[in-house]
Amino acid sequence: MKKLIFVIFTGITIASTAQQLPLYSQYMMNAFLLNPAIAGSVDYFPVRLTARQQWVGINDAPSTQALSAHYLFEYQKLGVGGYIFNDQFGPMSRIGIQACASYHIPLSGISSKLGIGLALKGFQFKFDESKLKAIDDADPALSYSTITKFVPDADFGLYLYNDKYFVGVSATQLIELNIDFGDSSVDKNSIIRHYYAMGGYKFTLSDDFDLEPSLLFKGTLQTPWQLDFNVKGYYKRMYWLGVSYRSSKDIVAMLGIKIKKYYLGYAFDYTMSNIKRYTSGSHEILLGINITEGKNRGSKLL
Repeated sequence: MKKLIFVIFTGITIASTAQQLPLYSQYMMNAFLLNPAIAGSVDYFPVRLTARQQWVGINDAPSTQALSAHYLFEYQKLGVGGYIFNDQFGPMSRIGIQACASYHIPLSGISSKLGIGLALKGFQFKFDESKLKAIDDADPALSYSTITKFVPDADFGLYLYNDKYFVGVSATQLIELNIDFGDSSVDKNSIIRHYYAMGGYKFTLSDDFDLEPSLLFKGTLQTPWQLDFNVKGYYKRMYWLGVSYRSSKDIVAMLGIKIKKYYLGYAFDYTMSNIKRYTSGSHEILLGINITEGKNRGSKLL
């Protein structure tokens, strides 16, 4: 019975986002959350706070918060970084931390760098049965208690980039450990490996205007894959507007402003799938600061 409950909620997550992991609309402003090889790919110390509330109007809908930072030790070509995160959906939640290291190889022939990154992470998975609405309140399989499990895992990524373009691939939740809800094999539920491929190019239209189209391809071997197509326009690198379309039938509008070293970004998701009858959309806020910005070590803006 507990396995069935887990599968139902995991299935809802997979059906709606093609993955178990959190969904981010402004990933291009903090792609480090998806690929550890991005650690150290900029010439400053970026600190980002992302807060997302999905499907406003639906009780216990997915809610995600992540605080991240990374830095490059230039002479060692070594990037380090990490983030802490909280992700909740219905009776399930994950609170964890990730630490990563990356190595950046200059490729002078194509005026680019190649980042290779590995991350180790651990999170506490919590399943709160008291939030379940059972058909039979006397079901002996339900104790209405809270089940917690600690899950270690790892991510790996590659990232090719310069000031104009970026291309990256990554795999997360590499270990695919089981979350054990009981003493038998029936109560084991596997964490699923996720794959990401991303790319983008920044076109300089004038001294004041830039245009950056980008793609994100993501999924698992057990679920349908999802494609995000994004276009962002920058004015004087201080203001931006963007739009995204997901193959899951979502349209995303984005806007933001940069004042000196500070970032503020906002995204609104509108879904055209059947769930639109129950929700007014999703909201995501990105706050950031670029500490030590201006050293000009030849890396692209992220």
